[in-house]
Amino acid sequence: MTAGLRLDEISLLVVEDDAFTRNLILSILRNLGVRTIAEANGAGVALEMLAATDVDIIISDIQMSPVNGIEFLRHLRAGTRPAGVVPPQAPPSQIPVIFLTAHAQAKLVELARAAGVSAFLTKPIRPALLRDRLLQISATLGRREPEPARGEPAQPASLDLPA
Repeated sequence: MTAGLRLDEISLLVVEDDAFTRNLILSILRNLGVRTIAEANGAGVALEMLAATDVDIIISDIQMSPVNGIEFLRHLRAGTRPAGVVPPQAPPSQIPVIFLTAHAQAKLVELARAAGVSAFLTKPIRPALLRDRLLQISATLGRREPEPARGEPAQPASLDLPA
């Protein structure tokens, strides 16, 4: 199994519509050693950012407005976008998503799992549990090859063939 990425190597996107909670999450992440953190105050902004930002893991609130976390996740997985979000389409994404929720009701958990959530954390956020979830997910990421710049052709992976 791959060792995965360390917390100081991963890039995160925090999607939270409450500024106080978002700043708290950012503070916790920085204290855990995460260096690359983008933030969005809602699902629409996050989906727009993902068109230009490379992210390893997304941490998102479930109860946001006007697009809630489950709808955000559905759009992410399907490559669709809510009305008014640019670009209107994107490739489907399997970026791991951790949902934060104050309400871990069975129906909500079921809907989130059906949409493709990777993990849950209940509020209030406990830094040790957040760290554990991030490490579990980062262990599945491994090292990625850099993506070619937009407009440049992708280079095929080299093969080590016997001479």
